[in-house]
Amino acid sequence: KGVVGVVVGDHVHASFNAVKRCAGHAKSSVEATVAIRNVLEYHCIDVVSGVSSGDAHCGPLGSKELMSFCVLGRAAVVGSAMERLGRWHGLSIVCSGAVYKEAGFAFPMRLVVAAVTV
Repeated sequence: KGVVGVVVGDHVHASFNAVKRCAGHAKSSVEATVAIRNVLEYHCIDVVSGVSSGDAHCGPLGSKELMSFCVLGRAAVVGSAMERLGRWHGLSIVCSGAVYKEAGFAFPMRLVVAAVTV
């Protein structure tokens, strides 16, 4: 349901409801994040993920020689901030308030309140 847009080293950026319409995209993104975490942890690889939802500008960016799919905007910045917050606090998956509201009751989650300025 999601689309992997960028892979750089150990950083993977996937988007849901951007290229392909995805009803329940917040829940689908958390499901994918949990599945990735479970597989990597099985192989003793630590993973930290930030999950965000919101408006963004999505599409190809570049030139004829090098084109990349990009997601630009507040949702992408907040997702990155959620990932950093997870690293600081030792959490494997951190979701924004928007994701929690859309999908939070489908998963066991605990509320962590933190002010993040982006």
